[in-house]
Amino acid sequence: MNYLNTIEKLSKSTGLHQGDVLQYLKEVLQSSSETLGCERTNAWLFNEGQTILESLLSYNGELNSFKKEPSINQIDVPNYFEFLKKNELIIANDALTEKMNEELVESYIIPNQISSMIDVPIRSGGEMIGVVCFEHVDNKVEWTEYEKNFTLSIAQLISLSIETDKKNKYRTELEKMLVQKEVLLKEINHRVKNNLSVILSLLNLQYYKSKDDYHSSLFSDLKEKIYSISAVQNQLHSSENYKEINFSSYINELARNLHNSYCQDIAVELSLALEDVLVPLDVAIPLGLISNEVLTNSFKYAFSRDNETKNQLNIVLKNFRKEIELRFQDNGIGYNKETIKKGMGIELIEDLVQQIDGAVEFNTALGVEVIIRFNC
Repeated sequence: MNYLNTIEKLSKSTGLHQGDVLQYLKEVLQSSSETLGCERTNAWLFNEGQTILESLLSYNGELNSFKKEPSINQIDVPNYFEFLKKNELIIANDALTEKMNEELVESYIIPNQISSMIDVPIRSGGEMIGVVCFEHVDNKVEWTEYEKNFTLSIAQLISLSIETDKKNKYRTELEKMLVQKEVLLKEINHRVKNNLSVILSLLNLQYYKSKDDYHSSLFSDLKEKIYSISAVQNQLHSSENYKEINFSSYINELARNLHNSYCQDIAVELSLALEDVLVPLDVAIPLGLISNEVLTNSFKYAFSRDNETKNQLNIVLKNFRKEIELRFQDNGIGYNKETIKKGMGIELIEDLVQQIDGAVEFNTALGVEVIIRFNC
């Protein structure tokens, strides 16, 4: 019953679950020594090539002290290493006469006055990674089945603590890598944002140098397209989420910016009904360009100053779980369905919709309605 109590106590130890191998080993080796009544307990780990056993920790019950033993090299004890790899237990009721120990007699057993011993391989992931030893001094004993099973359980607990320690180290390394990745992404995003700002500034210079309306319009259209990409970068930068953006915030900013740009001389009422939708970056940029193209078409071509009704532009963004729907609707003059493929960026819109594996629908019965549906 004492064996079970010890195993239960060790299995609940915080040292085991925290992966503190050295602290846990102290607890395991001391408890094992007291439970078995043996004076010495020690644990060893193989080096990477399994040619050297390196001491993790050794406990002396008579002195109640811990230390590290000298390493054991396969060159000096080749048969012992082979026995370890082939046997679940190396049991020596008489340590001096046991054949498997004969290479250890002069260098280890006699100097430490070991009379009886059990060596148990420590395994992890199906491979032997070390050994834990339980050693009586001076008095020989006959190891019982209970004691053999107990030592096997101790070896398993040590293996578990080593695996937990490895997992903790891996997790720490992964966390460091994630932090480095976040810093790198932040820096890249910052540089992209700055580069886009420089491009917009250059386009502005060329826009003001334009000598006719045609070239001014070209630069203006190009500026709006680049701004739609820049707005995505601004969203990423402000949220510090480098994988996705809230497209409702994005479309709100884009629509109001275009409204301010194009509605200086004509009144257009802008209505927004936007649900929160998180969109990954590889979808956000083409979707932003689509939105820019559709809104620019409406602001530039849909409305007339002589229109008797109030100019209205509605934007609806809905999340249907499996499908996202983005709807633009104006009550402008519309256009002829026969010429829908000509001009006004319709081909660009359709190409960009294909990039996000979506579908687009154009309705021109009353003004213009453009509906984009895609999965996200």
